[in-house]
Amino acid sequence: MEGVNLGAWDAAIAEGAQAASPRPAAAAAETEVFRFDEFELHPAQRTLLQRGQLLRIGSRAFDLLVVLCSRAGEVVSNRELLAAAWPGRVVEEGSVRVHIANLRKALGDGVGERRLIANVPMRGYCFVAPLVCAVPPSPSAAAAPSASAVPSVPPARALVAGTARERFAGRLPLLTGLVGRERESAQLVQALHQRRCVTLIGTGGIGKTSMALPVARQFAQREQYEAVLVELAALSHADRVPMAIASALGVVMPDLNPLAAIAQHLQGDRRLLIVLDNCEHVIDGVATVAEQLLCRSSTVRLLATSREPLRIQGEWVQRLESLPAPPPALQGSLAEAMRFPAVQLFVERAAAAAGGIPIGDDEVPLVCSICRRLDGIPLAIELAAGAIEAVGLRGLVDRLGSRLGSRLVMIGRGRRTASPRHQTLRATLDWSHALLPPEEQDLLARLSVFRGVFSHAGAAAVFGQAPELLDACLAGLMSKSMVVGEHLGESMAYRLLETTREYAAERLARSDAQQEVALRHARHLLQQLQSGLPEDAVHLGVPGVAAADCCIDDLRQAVQWAFAGEGTRALGVALVAGSAPVWFSLSMLTEFRGLADTALAAIDGMAPGEADAQAEMRICEALGHALWHTRGGGEAMTAAFHRGLAIAERLQATAFRLRCRWGLWLVCNAEGDYAGSRRLAEQFGDIVAHDDDVAVRLTHERMMALGTHFQGDQPLAREFAQRVLQRAPARSRAVSRCQSQFAPRVAGLTVLARTLWLQGFAQQALARAEEAVQEALAIDDALSLSYAVAIGGAPVAFWCGDRRRAGEWVGLLNEQAGVRSLRFWKAFGDGYQQLIALQDDARAPAPALASGLGLTVREALCTVDARFLDAPLIARAEAGAAGWCTAELLRLVGEAQLRAQAGDAALALFGQALQVARAQQALAWELRCSTTLARLLMAQGQARQARDALQPVLDRFEEGHDTPDLLQAQALLRHDIV
Repeated sequence: MEGVNLGAWDAAIAEGAQAASPRPAAAAAETEVFRFDEFELHPAQRTLLQRGQLLRIGSRAFDLLVVLCSRAGEVVSNRELLAAAWPGRVVEEGSVRVHIANLRKALGDGVGERRLIANVPMRGYCFVAPLVCAVPPSPSAAAAPSASAVPSVPPARALVAGTARERFAGRLPLLTGLVGRERESAQLVQALHQRRCVTLIGTGGIGKTSMALPVARQFAQREQYEAVLVELAALSHADRVPMAIASALGVVMPDLNPLAAIAQHLQGDRRLLIVLDNCEHVIDGVATVAEQLLCRSSTVRLLATSREPLRIQGEWVQRLESLPAPPPALQGSLAEAMRFPAVQLFVERAAAAAGGIPIGDDEVPLVCSICRRLDGIPLAIELAAGAIEAVGLRGLVDRLGSRLGSRLVMIGRGRRTASPRHQTLRATLDWSHALLPPEEQDLLARLSVFRGVFSHAGAAAVFGQAPELLDACLAGLMSKSMVVGEHLGESMAYRLLETTREYAAERLARSDAQQEVALRHARHLLQQLQSGLPEDAVHLGVPGVAAADCCIDDLRQAVQWAFAGEGTRALGVALVAGSAPVWFSLSMLTEFRGLADTALAAIDGMAPGEADAQAEMRICEALGHALWHTRGGGEAMTAAFHRGLAIAERLQATAFRLRCRWGLWLVCNAEGDYAGSRRLAEQFGDIVAHDDDVAVRLTHERMMALGTHFQGDQPLAREFAQRVLQRAPARSRAVSRCQSQFAPRVAGLTVLARTLWLQGFAQQALARAEEAVQEALAIDDALSLSYAVAIGGAPVAFWCGDRRRAGEWVGLLNEQAGVRSLRFWKAFGDGYQQLIALQDDARAPAPALASGLGLTVREALCTVDARFLDAPLIARAEAGAAGWCTAELLRLVGEAQLRAQAGDAALALFGQALQVARAQQALAWELRCSTTLARLLMAQGQARQARDALQPVLDRFEEGHDTPDLLQAQALLRHDIV
């Protein structure tokens, strides 16, 4: 501070503080106008224009659109959308889906080729259309005088950067080809208009210099400023900063005091923009000189690039983030992928490479994967694009995902004119890492153990040092852009960019602390699992599926590490046991099944008494359920439940006694043992008869609803299903102590839909089936959706003749079951798909694949199309073991007998089928039997007897008169068909 006029200094500080006071978020929105397709969105005026005309949408939909546009290319979670549109209120997540649907309709999203908003299953929504964020001129900019109206600035000093009039050694180089930074550039120009000191910060390779120089040139041209570049990368000491600035300004120094010479040079009203590039390694020297420059001249403006703020009075900091990359759910053409700046940059650089590598639609998945794996970091993308000629796109993807450090070594050299630290990604990270104090280097290495986001508590667990030191180091890493922090509600979430994480993991692997950190990490996860949902996820403010998704990669890594060591296998068993709800909530059951097998094998290899019986019991019960969803019954599923039940009985663990009995009940349903299903449901009820847990009682009622329905007692099944709906909370996937895995309302609606159709209420049945599917979609639960479609939605739609709904729902089922490897549910989807194909060809035989489908699938299929009837199903019907569909199967067997000219046997079977249908109060089956019998009587010339058999049954229907069965019966009575 030597040589500074303190009065002028204080005045300048006060002026800078006033000018640089942060804007509120609402004010920031006023500087943005979003343009996309034929629309223009003005957040500040709360108007949406379509082709210049006002388009009216609801206020909630408007708020949602603003959030999605402001984060175009990013997946915005339902929770974030709720917070934006309903701040401070508790609202169901389904409200987002409803308003998004209305918004899409208003925008014409999905009409023709227009695609604006994409739903990313289990995560949220993403604005995927090309979007331009414009910044209208500010009042101050509008009032700024033009170049011709600035006589106070002599031509020699009114320097327009990039012209022949540049005479400073630090003139701005002419850079072109900036990709995907239009919005940030506009914001940076606006900041330079309003503030005298702006610092652009971001991680290494993010493109700070590439953006700062064109922005400085644009600002200088528009405002008639002299623009000077001061390159600091080559400096080794902070005390050389003044000399570098003086040299860039072309100052001749007769003495050894560069600051005094610079001060004299800046006298007068010269409009000067000084770009201080690459400040981080001499940050203290830059901060000192910057404050003096601002104090000595009121017309000087500073634009600094650094990996951390200068932290001086009046500074405005703008952080530069990664380029948006396509979400994993994007499946489209190159044109769609090019909406994302990361892909634009990659394609442009690949085309400019020596070989001119062409990129087409077939290469889109590989390019999107590369851009995501490189975190959207421009330097990494440019280097990767330059490596395609040598290794090809597929080779590049393989190298990116093959081993630790591959992202850092697979991309060779950068631009020949780039600084050495920008020649490779590793050199860039080496530079950043060398600037960190030792304690921050240690924390960064330890944080690399987290594969995803983590909380403050997670960082504390792996660091193991005093809280004060942790806070200081974490703040330092965030300020230097080595750790990314995000505010979510009242909580803070942290993460490392993948390239940074990989670099830090290499450092950790070379240290003595690797095993200690891995142990701390595993114990931290176990502690959170044992206390409920993972604490890291809770602290992110994203409960449910999203919460589980936050920690799944960490769980996978911790379990793998634990089972690899001799002394940590018990920890691995505990992690598998405690993490079962996480795997189920994400429907990742095939992977969990493998972990459970590994854990049980480890338990079997332990000495007697060494294994944790509680953990073994939990794993067996969860494994049984995983086997049901992925394989659909079998000896392994039964064995798992019996092993878990034996331990539960020994430990007197009532909750797990119930869970395992629930599992054995599922075995009965999957294998068609409907009598056993009802018996186990009743035994379950005996155990919980005096239990006050409402959720447990609800589970019993669900079991009774499905069990009695399958056995054929439709009135009782309907009563239990309605009880479930009365008790179950709306849109909840809450799981009781019985680990039932299905949303309660979805289960109740599904059974109710089936019983309503069987009792003759087709319209109500279809409405309940639709409600069940929508409920499952609203909560983003793959298991509930599979259940709703496979058991209720698809068969009811087929029975009602609604082929459109059936096709849509079967498509959803196949998509979810296929992605999640849910083989049990995929079998239903495959069967229904065959059924759809057969409906267009009445003479085609049932495909051979049908014989490989499960019993319950084939039962459902043959109630829609008789070609699926086979010998085992006939045997079940004749033995009275087919429960709910016995009457229909007997009718189909009778028709087969009739075709074989066995009339007496057919009549006997029709009579037996009618008797069963009436006993079960299944009016739908009674109508089919009566229709078949009436057709036979008509063929024998007994029209009156036929009418007497069919008309009374038809008259009992109050709805569904346009469904296939009723239309066929009505036509028969009119003698339209014989």
